[in-house]
Amino acid sequence: MAFSSIAKNLNRYSIIQSINDFDIYTKQDISRNTKLSFPTTSKIVDELVAENVIHTLSGKRNDTGGRKAYEYQLDKEYAHSLCMIIEPNRIKTIITNMALEKKDAAEKVVDGDVTIQTILSFAQEHYVRNPKIRSFAVGVPGAVHKGKIFLIDGFKKLQNCELQNIIRQTFHIPAVVLNNMNALISGFGKKSFDNSVRENIACIHIGENGPGCSCLVNGAPVSGFCGFQGEIGFNLFDSTRTFREIALNDYQNVNMQDYIGRLAVQIITMINPHQIMIYLTRNMPETDIKEYCMQYLPREVIPQFAYLHTYEADYTAGLMAAGIELIFSTIYQIHDI
Repeated sequence: MAFSSIAKNLNRYSIIQSINDFDIYTKQDISRNTKLSFPTTSKIVDELVAENVIHTLSGKRNDTGGRKAYEYQLDKEYAHSLCMIIEPNRIKTIITNMALEKKDAAEKVVDGDVTIQTILSFAQEHYVRNPKIRSFAVGVPGAVHKGKIFLIDGFKKLQNCELQNIIRQTFHIPAVVLNNMNALISGFGKKSFDNSVRENIACIHIGENGPGCSCLVNGAPVSGFCGFQGEIGFNLFDSTRTFREIALNDYQNVNMQDYIGRLAVQIITMINPHQIMIYLTRNMPETDIKEYCMQYLPREVIPQFAYLHTYEADYTAGLMAAGIELIFSTIYQIHDI
């Protein structure tokens, strides 16, 4: 019985993956694309229709008078995901459908510290208005391990918070809590690169509380064994200060080319990336980081550098993708209907 369930889950996965572009298919198309037998395909498609995951489009007479095969389409409005971005004194939300189309967006200004109750209350407002919400994806500017925020500057009430478990227990739907840079690299990677390209890419975000970094290594995001990867602010800038301490002192009396260049040199020697994407905030000047790195490193190892102004868009895209993947992961499993 266990083997049968696993096999059926794999078949469901194969069928859903074959139609997740939201195009229109017949059962024959799906059977051919998945290489599953027609009876197996037909049974699973009928189950997904009964679960309202898939639309049935009525068959029509063709030119010869025969009946055209029924057509099917993954319902992009089957479920929605609520994505939340936690920032100092504010929470931003985006609701997306299965096709990653934004359905709604909102913002809540918080008087004082952002707390667990603030997050849950704002989420509840959305949940009541939109019963199609079936997953949560939350992004925070801190280190996260298995949904627990164990390091976060400027959010005293969220330190050591088991936010992921709290959300799951409150709303009884899947939830994920991600570090902002891990979400960003995922969104950037999905937007910019073919999955077949196994590149090493690094992103640096120079924020008000210090720098963050995230990496694609061989095409896959890296987070480390406890989610601490990318906390480069703890590295030494010089003999007396860390990068984080300089940021918390408002970057006073620091040359930004030197600041970013030292970060880049460390990253290049660690993962030797093809590209380094640099996100700046607070109207920081763009500087020639390539020139800086070439003072210390061989020309052959210097990556391509680019300054991007899409931090929030890439961060949001990563959260949206994570939230929808949670919904797909529940659909892949057998349901009683």
